[in-house]
Amino acid sequence: MTDKIQCGGLMERGDLCLVEVLGFDWRPGQACGILGKFGQAEISLSYLSIGNGPEGDKNMSFCLNTARLAEHRHLLDEVKEDFAPTKIEARAPVIILTLYGPHFLEKHNLASEVFSALCVDGINAHTVCSSVNSISVVVDTLDRDRTVACLGQKFTWPE
Repeated sequence: MTDKIQCGGLMERGDLCLVEVLGFDWRPGQACGILGKFGQAEISLSYLSIGNGPEGDKNMSFCLNTARLAEHRHLLDEVKEDFAPTKIEARAPVIILTLYGPHFLEKHNLASEVFSALCVDGINAHTVCSSVNSISVVVDTLDRDRTVACLGQKFTWPE
């Protein structure tokens, strides 16, 4: 067996809903307008990923507290009306699991290692985001224990 990759820790954030806004026009201010609706409602986002769609459009994924979205469900209707995405979807319950450094910039192949760990057990990661000091994965809450066990096969962190 190869050596496990040393991490500073594994953080988790639960009681979340994943919102995906798919296929919206990327004119100046569009992303700000979508995110601004949640900010104006004083809803903190726990995760944000924006990427390209196949037609030059954009896709956005973010997590927020499930109860807060339930209170402000009308915001999804406003996003549909104001920004005309191809699709908007909310999925709950989800959890964010974040492996964090130190020195992730100096370690190669981390994202690939996360994906390969999850693939071994057939875990569906809804979205993955990485930075120089962390890698976050959003999975269904029911997959939490399996996901942590899979990550523990490739990574080690202090208890």
